Amino acid sequence: MKVLSMEEAQERFAKVCQEALAGELIRLRLADGALLQLTPVPAVPPPSVPPDRDLASCYDDQEWAEFENHCGKASD
Repeated sequence: MKVLSMEEAQERFAKVCQEALAGELIRLRLADGALLQLTPVPAVPPPSVPPDRDLASCYDDQEWAEFENHCGKASD
């Protein structure tokens, strides 16, 4: 674990960030003594989009279409 003052962290900000991304536990000490911790945020994978044919097949289910139409009429 590494504790740095804000001034130290600012002087070598890019390197401190790379160390945190590499798994090093980095804490920053504020002027009043409070500590902040740098924490990497995991990358979020892009959402998967089903192929058009799979989306189109949703409209082929007659029983489901009747159910949706019934629900729509019930909420009018």
